Amino acid sequence: MLGARLCLLDLLLVAVGIGGGCRTKLDVPVDPRVDFAAHVESRGIVVDRAQGGEPAVLVPAPTLPFASGPTYLLRANDKTIAAFWVKDPAHVTVRQASDPSAPVIGRVEAHWNHGAITLTLKPVNGPELHSGEFERIAGTFHPAVLSWYATTVLDVRGVYLAELRDDAGAPAGWLRVSISPYMAAPRIYDGVLPPAIQEPLATAAAELIDADVDYIESRALNPYLGN
Repeated sequence: MLGARLCLLDLLLVAVGIGGGCRTKLDVPVDPRVDFAAHVESRGIVVDRAQGGEPAVLVPAPTLPFASGPTYLLRANDKTIAAFWVKDPAHVTVRQASDPSAPVIGRVEAHWNHGAITLTLKPVNGPELHSGEFERIAGTFHPAVLSWYATTVLDVRGVYLAELRDDAGAPAGWLRVSISPYMAAPRIYDGVLPPAIQEPLATAAAELIDADVDYIESRALNPYLGN
């Protein structure tokens, strides 16, 4: 998950509610066609562009074990703009604040078909959207979709795109995942989204995908480690 990628100083400072420590900011170019763009850094998932939003970072919430607080906070200009409750790798509930009774912005659910992730985005003020599988559009030929069946971490590298459709099956946008240690950031998430999918819900979708990539890479052979 995202928290495992934070540096030790980040973890210590977040635990006492101060904020992130390792704040080296990456200069990541944004595709001018997209209205949502984010990338992964040591401090978390950083949102570079979002419709109806501003640059922000997703960080672990300073919540005590077994408490009812959120798992992550989406922070912009030292303010919390949304809070994420991650029940398991397949469900994220997004609220307007870290109070468990705060209004719900929406939910994102992950589903897997033969190890390939798809998403359902459920904004409170808009229709549900369903993604297809993330099909490879650049990189090696195997696997053809982002899935658990990558043989090595080298197979995970590439660019993947999933179409978004509404309940009637009409096109409603797309999400893209780019994975490579040779880019400006090792993982980049972007897409074209309808107005109902604002910054917090789009970031929640990126978090679920990012956790899935973590899982895929943890299962795959890493030739650099000789395992």
